Amino acid sequence: MASAHLSGFTDTSIQIAKPGVKIIYTLPSDNLLELDSSNNKAVAPPSSYMPAIINGWGIFTNKRSCFLRSSMAKALPKIAAYQYVLSYECPQGMNEMSIRYNLFAEQWRGHQNYARIFMANNRMRMRFTFDKKTLSLPVKQLLNEWGRPLTTTFFNTDPHSQLQVEGWGDPFSIKEASAQQITEAGTVKKTIHGQNYSSIDPSFIWLGMTHIWQGFDHVLFIIGLLLIPCAFKQLLLWVTSFTLAHSITLALSVLGVFSIPPSITEPLIALTVVILGIENLYYLYQQPKDDLTFKQRYRNRWWVIFCFGLIHGIGFSYLLQELSGGEDIWGRLLMFNLGVELGQIAIIVLLLIPIYAMFKWKYGLKIGGISSLLTSLVGAIWLIQRI
Repeated sequence: MASAHLSGFTDTSIQIAKPGVKIIYTLPSDNLLELDSSNNKAVAPPSSYMPAIINGWGIFTNKRSCFLRSSMAKALPKIAAYQYVLSYECPQGMNEMSIRYNLFAEQWRGHQNYARIFMANNRMRMRFTFDKKTLSLPVKQLLNEWGRPLTTTFFNTDPHSQLQVEGWGDPFSIKEASAQQITEAGTVKKTIHGQNYSSIDPSFIWLGMTHIWQGFDHVLFIIGLLLIPCAFKQLLLWVTSFTLAHSITLALSVLGVFSIPPSITEPLIALTVVILGIENLYYLYQQPKDDLTFKQRYRNRWWVIFCFGLIHGIGFSYLLQELSGGEDIWGRLLMFNLGVELGQIAIIVLLLIPIYAMFKWKYGLKIGGISSLLTSLVGAIWLIQRI
């Protein structure tokens, strides 16, 4: 079966306070199919996956396990995601803490869980990865160095939607550095007189690049643009149209100007792949007899690509909505979109010379036609699955 959108990215807010530890874990709902041993092709309600989510997390303090006090699950239909809230109590004290995350490690070696840790009005961040599944946190030492006690209560809502937090660095163990060293490294930011401070997060560039590389429907659409012979200026116009269009709808969707559910957007993205392949076949096998220039031959194609780009931009927005609710949204939007563009350029640069050489070959047009036909067939499979 053709797959397209198992992103491999999840998001977590971790609050450490006197009552214990509160985890708010958000992930694309279709990713949970990887945890379903029944091989169902439809995503079950959020509560169905609660046992797997609970088993995937572990909180340990003073070398003993904390116990789960409460758990809740809900759907976030606007971004096709599920959210799980786990609250832990640690009666043995919290001088030394370890937080273990062990979900999706077998399914994706490249899986990353972007985590924010909120403790004593300070914020830290890290990424749980395949080879970094445990965060070691010397709570007592850090509180002494900061000169602050733990807060008496948890936030009522997800703090990452309320506070501005800087971006994530490489996976690390906080235990390896003092509080002062962590601050100097940019991994901790403090709230000063109730004001929050944040900066543009360049890590979102890589997030945007990997997002488009792992979105096979977007990749296939870009490849489809290259499957007919054209002048470089014409290709540049198409790519620019696609870029401008998806940048517009990405921004509008993330900023909340409008909201279109994935149940509509994802089938439409698949349909753009189908139509693009068919259009390629038309241009390849219905060439005019007179000697028209490339510009004249493809003069109407740019606006079709522009319209398709508007649809793809909404598809790009879901991951960023999940990871950026309320915090430094403009900087993250800029960096994420830049990453998408760089990922797109990388695909084109990688394929441009081989495809140019293909069309110089006497069988190049036939290969282009077969590839375009396969593009439409794969898009049709996605369309049927998503409907």
